[in-house]
Amino acid sequence: MTRESRLVFILTGASLVVALAITAVYRANTLPDGNASSKPKIVVVLKSVDYSLAFWQTVRDGVESASKDFDVDFAVLGPISETQVDDQIQMMQNTIQSKPDAIVLAATDYDRLVPVAKEAKAANIPLVTIDSFINGNVADTKIGTDNYDAGQKAGAALMKYLAPGSHVVIMSYILGTSTAIDRESGVSDFLQGKAQLTGIFYSSGESDIAYQQAIQILHTEPDVKGIVALNDPTTIGAARALSESGRERDVVLIGFDNSQTVLGFVEAGVVRDTIVQRPFNMGYLGIKVALDLIGGKRVEPFIDTGSQVINRQNILLPENQKMLFPVTR
Repeated sequence: MTRESRLVFILTGASLVVALAITAVYRANTLPDGNASSKPKIVVVLKSVDYSLAFWQTVRDGVESASKDFDVDFAVLGPISETQVDDQIQMMQNTIQSKPDAIVLAATDYDRLVPVAKEAKAANIPLVTIDSFINGNVADTKIGTDNYDAGQKAGAALMKYLAPGSHVVIMSYILGTSTAIDRESGVSDFLQGKAQLTGIFYSSGESDIAYQQAIQILHTEPDVKGIVALNDPTTIGAARALSESGRERDVVLIGFDNSQTVLGFVEAGVVRDTIVQRPFNMGYLGIKVALDLIGGKRVEPFIDTGSQVINRQNILLPENQKMLFPVTR
């Protein structure tokens, strides 16, 4: 089945599909006396359920692990593509109507998810945001990477390899998501006075688009000496282009995330450094903190899951191997 046909299949009758999915995953556990299970019911609405993307599969692994540890009924929903904001909004509306005990959300858009988040709060449903946040303080808490700091780390990593004043570009992914906004700001602020930022490009989170953009950059901007790619698919596309061009020695590529493909490019020296997040922790803590809210406990407004610069020199350190390959239960 092609990607396009899968997309059509999933989105057709979205409201019915989402409602049935939530009901099915809750399983309506029945006790011997016929009463419904008293397990907390939490719905996780991700930016994408395309599990060919290692990041979202690892987030789900964290959700599943926490749900087993804490005996939670859960559902994981989301569009296939991170660009499908309207579909995620519809999923959120259907989720609110199903009245779960809590919702965990990775928002596809910083501003456009705010109204439906307010609907959740008006329905007295605790709301935890993970990875990608929303504007304002509607959610009870935010759990994820300090993406401005991660962007600063990427800028610092780049400048380890470049002379002051070098021409560089940022290859971002989806305009309007909180993670992209903060990473771009972190990189560009760090590079102020150190390098010449000549452009920001958006790949829609698609490696093939990033590949074509990087090919174009390498052909039309011969002075570019550095590229910072801000998520996993964009890093893969840029690395492919750089590797095929044979210019990996004279153009420095700094990436994000740690799929097997990205780590392969790190080991090959095409990606000099990659900024690695902790998506397993985001998923795990999303469930744990949602349970705290259900129980009436106070939670911190922001929980930073951290990030780490990984390269050929430190990739095999035991503590980094544990972070790169978290053990699921």
